[in-house]
Amino acid sequence: NARAYFRLFINWLVDLNAPDASMEASNYQVLTVFSNTFHALQPQRIPGFAFAWLELVSHRMFMPKLLTASNQKGWGLFQRFLIDLFTFMEPFLRTAELTPPLKLLYQGSLRVLLVLLHDFPEFLVDYHFALCDVIPPTCIQMRNLILSAFPRNMRLPDPFTPNLKVDRLPEIKQSPQILSDHTSALATHDLKSGIDHYLQARSPAAFLDGLQQKLLLPGH
Repeated sequence: NARAYFRLFINWLVDLNAPDASMEASNYQVLTVFSNTFHALQPQRIPGFAFAWLELVSHRMFMPKLLTASNQKGWGLFQRFLIDLFTFMEPFLRTAELTPPLKLLYQGSLRVLLVLLHDFPEFLVDYHFALCDVIPPTCIQMRNLILSAFPRNMRLPDPFTPNLKVDRLPEIKQSPQILSDHTSALATHDLKSGIDHYLQARSPAAFLDGLQQKLLLPGH
């Protein structure tokens, strides 16, 4: 029964977030302890706690405070929660076999993403690589929610502007900020150095010929 533990955690979150000058200096450390605890209680380990877990990590006493911590220190911690959630749901979403409880969990996940899209779009922008990596291609709505995010200080061009040339926009020259570790998979499989060398020298041609085979999973 998750209800008793859910109430315990909620009470602790409310008490520890009460205005108290003596707690201000250690507020981030308290959030980190909660983050590590929630990560240990992720749905893959305790499926029966999944609904309470999702409500805890997205609670108004936790999620906004973690995402508004100074210097974006809490962003990596919250990104870990979304990875935990999507990793748990991925086998069911890939085959589109959702039981009624999983449908509710999916709807709750979409609502959390909508809150992030509205209040913290920069978070989704900076971590879109890592998030889309664990969401199956069949989940078009969920992926589009993440990929539609753009920084609040950016003004998007009108797509109906006559003779619009996207490659001539000044923003096209600005490199995006990517906080996801998107090169680790390449480095782990000894591909990064070869790709970097080929992009710089456009040779050897044999690298491209053997690239497809290197991208395949082992036979087992």
